[in-house]
Amino acid sequence: MLARTEDGALHHVEFQASNEPAFHLRMLEYYAYFVRTHQQHVVQVVLYLGRDPISLQNRFASPSIDFHFEIVNLRDFDAAQLLATDDWADNALALLAKGEPASALESLIPRLRSMAGGDQDWAAATLLLLSGILGKESVVRDRLQEIGMINVMENKVLGPIIQQKFEEGLEQGMVLGMEKGLEKGLEKGLEKGREEGREEGRHESLQLLLQNLLTQKFGPLPTWAARRIQTASTSSLNLWAIRLLEGSNLEDTLREPD
Repeated sequence: MLARTEDGALHHVEFQASNEPAFHLRMLEYYAYFVRTHQQHVVQVVLYLGRDPISLQNRFASPSIDFHFEIVNLRDFDAAQLLATDDWADNALALLAKGEPASALESLIPRLRSMAGGDQDWAAATLLLLSGILGKESVVRDRLQEIGMINVMENKVLGPIIQQKFEEGLEQGMVLGMEKGLEKGLEKGLEKGREEGREEGRHESLQLLLQNLLTQKFGPLPTWAARRIQTASTSSLNLWAIRLLEGSNLEDTLREPD
């Protein structure tokens, strides 16, 4: 996520759920890209959401460069502090913060039920994605079923919402912090026309998002899985994104549609 504050400063916030060995180099690539694009310094902060103890490097030093950025471990935050705000984004992250996830979930449910229509669907999908980091997506799904929100699952909310959010993002000139989606989606949209660029950018962005989520859940993807994602249709990508919520292994999640 890239944001400009009122004082004109640019802030890049990256969400990371795994201990990626060369992560500091990826952050350096982001920094170079943003500076080249916006012609100014960018403050970078990483929010670590993973289950495993953090081992990410936050610095790259060589004879010609000393690059560093801040890493914030969500586990260091008290869930109660995040639940005390009026912002659903803060509230949902409480599920991954310091404390009991089950207790945080029970605090989240009344707020989720008070939301209307599309807001509730999007919030529920966000909660399911975050619970997947903990490996607790089935628990959250079952709890939502108990309180009468099973329609959230039956309507296959995750796929349509991801498509909707990517379309909105492309129209506003961003693709949720994904560099390749940003470069290819927007540049091709400008070159080939608004409608064609939007459709192609959305498809590529969905490929990137699915690949990232699969990597976070199952680890580095084998060659066959990466190739299958790159050659898949949009309908297959949507189906696999929905299966990801319950898939126990990579093969089952990426099996071809029946």
